[in-house]
Amino acid sequence: MSDVTVVAGSGLSLARIAPGRVLAADTMVRVNNFYFEDRYYLGRRVDLAFIGGDPRVTPFMFETLARAHAQYQVRAWSAPTPRIARIGRKFMTAPYRPLRYADDRVGALLHDLRTRYQAQPSSGIQALFLAHALGARHIVLAGIDLYAGPQRYAYAPGRHQRDLLGADLATRSYDLRLHHPDLDRQAIAWLAEQPDVALWRSADCAALNDLLDLAPERPGPAPEAAPKDRILDWADWAGWYPIGLLKVLRRARRLQRKLTGALS
Repeated sequence: MSDVTVVAGSGLSLARIAPGRVLAADTMVRVNNFYFEDRYYLGRRVDLAFIGGDPRVTPFMFETLARAHAQYQVRAWSAPTPRIARIGRKFMTAPYRPLRYADDRVGALLHDLRTRYQAQPSSGIQALFLAHALGARHIVLAGIDLYAGPQRYAYAPGRHQRDLLGADLATRSYDLRLHHPDLDRQAIAWLAEQPDVALWRSADCAALNDLLDLAPERPGPAPEAAPKDRILDWADWAGWYPIGLLKVLRRARRLQRKLTGALS
């Protein structure tokens, strides 16, 4: 790892990084569907790709990332659960890095937060703690906006994403059945207070301004945010089955829940 590690989601602040806060030589940790960006906001090198989400959807996420091999140089990857890791191994050729924590205190903290909020840390937060466990001690957050703005991502979600994750995906906040903003904020605040790590934000970000200072400005070339051929959506096929089949199964499940509710 370089002296500074960037942990990056796909929030709008990814496109608004303050000058000198992220350099091309920094270690780059990218999360989930970063390959949908319309510019190489952090360059083509991805030192670690962290892929999480619904295990029924992640095959299409991995397949899309595997097809993006001409656009990105993925050097390693990780996943939040053994089940997702097994899926990822079918598509990824780069080395796998299992999710782990720097020490038992981190595991205890996240266990307490999961219990309190009955939710899981979002993928960006899990990637942050993995970077810390792998030795990152100067960390800059980019594009991790905790879904606080009017738009979730620095890209427009494609049809497959909207069909499977919700028509309002581009604009909604947290899905409280899965994640919670206070859980993520408290995890960030805890890590920022630890003596062995310096944690900063890369841009003005309403969700983080009160938690983290802006990263110090450093000399050196920034990543060239060159335009790229936009990947518009997840791949139509992953392995032996099409994404259309998953959509049909999802619609059938929703209909079943409605019928069950009407009869109860």
